[in-house]
Amino acid sequence: MHPDSDRLFALDESLRAEGRRVLNASGLGALIDEHGFIPVGSQAMHTMTWRDLDFERVQDPPDWDEHCELTRRAAMTGWCVRLHCVNNYREHPDEGGFYLGLRAADPACTAPAPKGHPDVWKLDLWTARAHEFITGPRERWDALMTEEKRAAILATKEAVCHRPEYRDTMRSVHIYEAVLEREIEDLDGFMAWWADKTKPAES
Repeated sequence: MHPDSDRLFALDESLRAEGRRVLNASGLGALIDEHGFIPVGSQAMHTMTWRDLDFERVQDPPDWDEHCELTRRAAMTGWCVRLHCVNNYREHPDEGGFYLGLRAADPACTAPAPKGHPDVWKLDLWTARAHEFITGPRERWDALMTEEKRAAILATKEAVCHRPEYRDTMRSVHIYEAVLEREIEDLDGFMAWWADKTKPAES
C-alpha cells in the first residue's frame, strides 16, 4: 500500500462529498439527474484529486435542441461561471457526441470566485449513442481495481494534475492504464512509461 494512502483516500472522499454538496446547493445536480446523466470517471472510481466531475448519458439519436435547453437551464441556475456547448458531430463525426462543459461556483463561497480559483468546479457532460462511448477499458479497470492500485492512482494523479501537459497530451486514462494494466506503481515509473508511449514513431 502507498505510504500516503490514508490521506489520499480522505482527499478523494472529501472531494466527492464537496461535489455532491455543490451540485445539490446549486441546483445543477437535480438538473443533471433530470436529464438522465450518470456519474463516470474519477467520482465513480473514487480516484478524485481535484474539483472535476464527469457525467454521461445515452441518447439515440442525440437531441441537439434538448442539449441546448439543458445549457440554458444550467445557466439560469446562476452558479455557472462559464459554459461551453459543443456539437462534436460537426467537427469529429467519427467520434460524435454533444458536450457541455461547465465551470460552477460553490454556493457556500460568499465572494465571487475568480478564474482559476480552487472553489470553481469543472463539470463535463457528454451525450452520445451507446456505441459511441468506449466502455471496454472501464470494465477492465473496474475488474482490476484494488485498494492498493487505487492509492497508486491517486498518488500519481495528485503528482501530475498541475503539470502543463496534464489534460493535454497526458490524461487520467494514461494513469489508469499504467497502474491497472501495466503494474506501474510509482511516479517515476509512470513518467517513463508515458514518455515512451507518447514519443513520436521513428520514420
